[in-house]
Amino acid sequence: MTGNPVDRWLSGTKLASGGADRLTKMQLATQLGHDVPPEVLSQWGHEIVIARRVVDQSEPAFIAEARRQGWSWERIADRLGLPAAEAAEQRQTVLEAELTRTHPRNLPGAWRP
Repeated sequence: MTGNPVDRWLSGTKLASGGADRLTKMQLATQLGHDVPPEVLSQWGHEIVIARRVVDQSEPAFIAEARRQGWSWERIADRLGLPAAEAAEQRQTVLEAELTRTHPRNLPGAWRP
């Protein structure tokens, strides 16, 4: 067992093993009525920040690669679950701003475990 409070907490649930990622397991554990200790809640928030950053970094790379391969904005919007081609185009600008806003240098408290 690791020293991670989430792993210790999850080990006391039926969700300790299985293929789901930790964020999903934490969500399911709360839905099953497991009480969340303060240190787990703190770690959970930290893991959400990390996961969000990974997605926010991955999405513009996906869009750039899709465009490089000739995908239309409409096809990109459809794949990303966006309502229209122009929404996919606008995502680039939104993501650039979000990546700047959430950079660890600009938001240090969110990055502390």
